[in-house]
Amino acid sequence: MQIASKPSVDTPVQSRHFLGLQRRTWLIVHAAALMCALLLVAGADAAQTVRRDEFIAMLFNARGFQLPAGEKSPVAAALDYDLVPVPEGKYAEPITRKEAIVFAVRSLGLIYEPKMLATFPLPYKDTGALSAEEKGALAVALNMKPPLLAKNVSNFAPSHKISPSEAKDIASIVAAATRNLSLTVDLSPRRGMTIRLHREGVNSVLPKWRGVVNGFDTKEEADAFRGMLAGLGVEATVDSYNYDWRVRSPLFDRYGGVRKFLAASRSLGREGVVFAGVPSWDKVDNPRFWTMITFDPGLFEIRPLLPSEGMSALVPLSTMLRDGAVAAVNGGFFSTSGKGRGSPIGALMVDGCLVNPPTKGRTCFGWNADNRAVFGELSWTGRVDLSGGYMELNAVNRAIKGDGAVAFSSHFGEVTPVAATRAAEAVLSGGIVEQVRAGGGNPIPAGRTVLSVYGPAARFIEALQFGERVGVTHTLNEGDPSWMKMTQIIQGGPFLLSNGDVLDGRESLSDSVVDHRHPRTAVGLTKEGRWFFFVGDGRNAVHSVGFTLDETARVLKSAGAVYALNLDGGGSSSIISEGAFWNVLSDGLERPVSYGVGAFPREVGTGK
Repeated sequence: MQIASKPSVDTPVQSRHFLGLQRRTWLIVHAAALMCALLLVAGADAAQTVRRDEFIAMLFNARGFQLPAGEKSPVAAALDYDLVPVPEGKYAEPITRKEAIVFAVRSLGLIYEPKMLATFPLPYKDTGALSAEEKGALAVALNMKPPLLAKNVSNFAPSHKISPSEAKDIASIVAAATRNLSLTVDLSPRRGMTIRLHREGVNSVLPKWRGVVNGFDTKEEADAFRGMLAGLGVEATVDSYNYDWRVRSPLFDRYGGVRKFLAASRSLGREGVVFAGVPSWDKVDNPRFWTMITFDPGLFEIRPLLPSEGMSALVPLSTMLRDGAVAAVNGGFFSTSGKGRGSPIGALMVDGCLVNPPTKGRTCFGWNADNRAVFGELSWTGRVDLSGGYMELNAVNRAIKGDGAVAFSSHFGEVTPVAATRAAEAVLSGGIVEQVRAGGGNPIPAGRTVLSVYGPAARFIEALQFGERVGVTHTLNEGDPSWMKMTQIIQGGPFLLSNGDVLDGRESLSDSVVDHRHPRTAVGLTKEGRWFFFVGDGRNAVHSVGFTLDETARVLKSAGAVYALNLDGGGSSSIISEGAFWNVLSDGLERPVSYGVGAFPREVGTGK
């Protein structure tokens, strides 16, 4: 099918809350929130205060967890479950309003959202001295439902020591949020660009925790670090993951062991990350977190992003955010052949140049500068026309074994593959021969096509003369004009939404990929005709458990998408804007990927 995206300047994305509160419950909770706000302002019983340990115990009880076996202190249990940060100062000291809100937000598992909302505008005049993450916690408290704070006051009074009734109201809101939490925030960093963050639900199952220090180049380096940890009395093991070496703590039932591991690693100059897991992601429904960035097609265009090192490289998405791109999401599936090495799987066209041919049986997404878009399966044939006849084009930007013809562009890299057999190359500019070369391993000039022919047919290339015309043509879907007009193409799959309908195709993906919960990435169009990038987080029991593909499609439909294509997910899922990640990386660090999709303001590098 073919659709046209209609430019619409600054049209907001319609939202629906996926975890809607029952009306009666909402009225009760909202009244409590307003009462809390009034009490915070009036300070009716300000003469009385609440100790830090008393407030932490109230939060623990509000979350509804049971005391661990043999544990009598809810404060110790709250720390064991990482419901609150380790307090600064004595437990017997009165808790301040700033601490109370930070602790309450943290108790709901809202650990990463305050970091993402650190620059969100607050209505208060007296929060300038707070840290960025503290300001982010206030932004969460203002925007969550049920709300912890009111928006219609001008002062927050962060140092105010809260009263027993204030503490009770905050705890009651935490209890209500434990049953039904929703947080939706829209940010507009640029005209025509909207970032929506959505979180729903809290964890009801206690996770197991593990600390990890990533990024060792060799096993020897990792073993040395593990030995230093052992010298500090910290147990750890070494393993390899995604071609890197890492040092891992044991799996802990309580957070204290991870806290010790992280502190010891930090003292040795390494920052660790924390993984919170459950026995089965498919048996828990909450929490869920996703980010969706939409772009007005009249103000932005989207294009594939490739590594500067070429198509055979795998690099972090953040390194591709260049040349004017203001946002990016990871792209389609890819193969790996070593550390930082691999290649895309499926169709990839960049600015009208076919960089990689399609894979049979999976959906492609094509679009052009006129805001025309098409989704569907794609076939490809390639042909080389010479003065004395023609030959089949066997591959694009790929080293082949045996005889055949391959078209290379500078997207492949700096040089053609070294040939193991007889080979000849013609450097073409607009179909005109500029140079004929023997063998392989030769430079690929920018903006040129290098036609490499291997085996006996190389003699036809060797016979070419400067200025001769050689036609290299790519035919998509047997010349279907819808596809032949596209200048950008990516391939993923399955196709999730078509004209607003949820699809159930599996496109040869395994049951584990389709039906189990994982981080997810998708791209497509909203009902307002805006481009969108989407990432749903997963594999984190406190932040987001993940999504099946059917769940992903239904979330996207509720968020206003009408056409959506699934891309590579799992540890590859990442979404970034102007240097800031808007999701939590499930590996704890960026996984190198084959390519991404970037958004560019139309006035940058387009002349439009």
